[in-house]
Amino acid sequence: MALAVMTVCTGNMCRSPLAERLLAARAAEAGLEVVVDSAGTRAANGVEIHRETRRVLEGYGGNAGDFASRLLSSRLLTGRDLVLTATRAHRNAVQEIAPLLWKRTYTLLEAARLADADESLTLAGLARARLGIDTDDPAMDVEDPIGREPEVFDRTGAQISDAVDSIVRLLARG
Repeated sequence: MALAVMTVCTGNMCRSPLAERLLAARAAEAGLEVVVDSAGTRAANGVEIHRETRRVLEGYGGNAGDFASRLLSSRLLTGRDLVLTATRAHRNAVQEIAPLLWKRTYTLLEAARLADADESLTLAGLARARLGIDTDDPAMDVEDPIGREPEVFDRTGAQISDAVDSIVRLLARG
C-alpha cells in the first residue's frame, strides 16, 4: 500500500508544489510507493504553478505539468500518513484543521533535520524524535519566494531539494 503524503504552503503555487513534485519523483526513483499531492492554506483553486517555481523544478528534473493549486481542507488531509509543511505556521494550520494528524505533521526542514540526525530513524519514530528539538526554531521554515527575485526561488528550491532527499532516505528506511 502506498504511503500518502501531503505538502502544504500558503498559495500552493511555489513551495508545496515544488516539494510535491520532487518528493514524488525521487521516491519513485528510490522504488518507494508514495503518493504525493499538495494544497495551500490560502490557495485559490486551479492556479498554475508559479513560472519561477516551474523553472526551478525543471532544473531539478521535475515535471510541472497538469498542476492546479488547491485550498487545504480537512477532506484533503484525510488518510495522510505524512504531512510536510513549508513553515511552522502551516504546520499549526494543519494541526488546527486536523488535530489527530499532529504526530504526522512536520515542516519539511524539521523532518529533514530529524532524518539526518539519526540514520536509523524511521517514519514511525519521527514523532518521538521531535521531542528532542526546538520545533519553534525559525530555521524550520522554508523562505517564501513569492514576489521576490529569481535568486530567492533558487535558494528556496535548493532548500526544498535537500530536504526532500533527506525525507526520501527516511521513507526508504521503512
